[in-house]
Amino acid sequence: MDIIFTIGHSNHEITDLVALLKQHKVDLILDVRSTPYSKRYPQYNQEEFRLVLGSHQLAYQSFGLWFGARQPDMEYYTPEGWLHYSAYAKSGTFAEGIRSLDQCLIQGYSPALLCSEKDPFDCHRAIMVARALSLKGYEIQHILADGSILSQAKLDQQILDKYFPHRDQGNIFDLIEGRLSEEEMLSQAYLKRNEAIAWRRDDLEQA
Repeated sequence: MDIIFTIGHSNHEITDLVALLKQHKVDLILDVRSTPYSKRYPQYNQEEFRLVLGSHQLAYQSFGLWFGARQPDMEYYTPEGWLHYSAYAKSGTFAEGIRSLDQCLIQGYSPALLCSEKDPFDCHRAIMVARALSLKGYEIQHILADGSILSQAKLDQQILDKYFPHRDQGNIFDLIEGRLSEEEMLSQAYLKRNEAIAWRRDDLEQA
């Protein structure tokens, strides 16, 4: 099974981020930011970041075109203006990203999807990209700020705990939650998390 790591650059010094990547034997960053620049942390602007990674023998590719959270295709936005992650993950554009990811794996790389958010619970790299990849059989491991690993399966449980906290209790909530399988609850929970964290297009909200 192919292992895909994820990591958020957050406010890490680049040397600390590199150390986390080296700890887990990652040798390729796949940058899933739609805009690979940061006003708050300019050390993560694409050109400088790529150079620093290269000096540490780490490769870099931009995957924002395929896996970014701000997609140009209006088809995948809800009437409220937020990108519907699971719908977009079925698109041809997303599939192109998976093919490019597979090429990296064929070449022998150990990749990590990079975005800006510290916690995968709050980031599209986990809620959109890693969720879709896990459903296709990839093993996802999220590198946390302290160097520990959170699996996608454990993230699934965190999301279920957030949105279906009473699913294992024999009480009135069984009247609602008991009608759903765990996979149905998980799909609904991911959709709720999607809505909570998604970037919103002002032009659609005003339409």
